[in-house]
Amino acid sequence: MKLRIFIDTNVFIYSFEFPDSNSGTIIELLNDEKIEVVISERVVKEVYRYFKKYYDKAVADSFRKYLYEACKIIRASEVGDALSKYSGQIKEKDLEQLTAVREYGIKYLISLDRDFEGQEEYRTPKEFMIFACGNAKNCDF
Repeated sequence: MKLRIFIDTNVFIYSFEFPDSNSGTIIELLNDEKIEVVISERVVKEVYRYFKKYYDKAVADSFRKYLYEACKIIRASEVGDALSKYSGQIKEKDLEQLTAVREYGIKYLISLDRDFEGQEEYRTPKEFMIFACGNAKNCDF
């Protein structure tokens, strides 16, 4: 069974802009189907907005298509009723991600956003690679 993780917006952006980073390595694991990645609808929207703003619509469209094909997407409506359970534990902008992780029992929330610090599931890409693989670059799943 594949390791199932939640990836936040910034990991996708960082992996695109810095492919040799730990974020890039995590996306390689996704592309090689060695891990299962779950994201929220909010992540899709944030990634799309970023690439449309800083690149162009064609890049944004391609990335959105990739996310829908490569990841399991949890819709906002699927976690809407549970948002209030976690409200106040994290900033509002990150509430959908944390709720999805908790409600679906996902062990790792991978992000570069320090707003997740203090959450049990939170790992930076580097921390995840060290924990999951023993080091930051050579991972054998």
